[in-house]
Amino acid sequence: MAEKEIPHLRALRDDFDRAREALMKGIRDELNERDGKGLNVIARSVDWTPQYIGKIRDGKVTE
Repeated sequence: MAEKEIPHLRALRDDFDRAREALMKGIRDELNERDGKGLNVIARSVDWTPQYIGKIRDGKVTE
């Protein structure tokens, strides 16, 4: 029978998913505090582009 999954890799993926969810929440919270502005400083803080942060702000990015 084939392995279903590799436990330590599954755990790492689960950690990644939790971290990404927390990051997205943090970005949305910061956007709310800044009234949707501050894309550049938020982008620099997370090493993403201001355009991607704008998509998060506009609800075009889902987890």
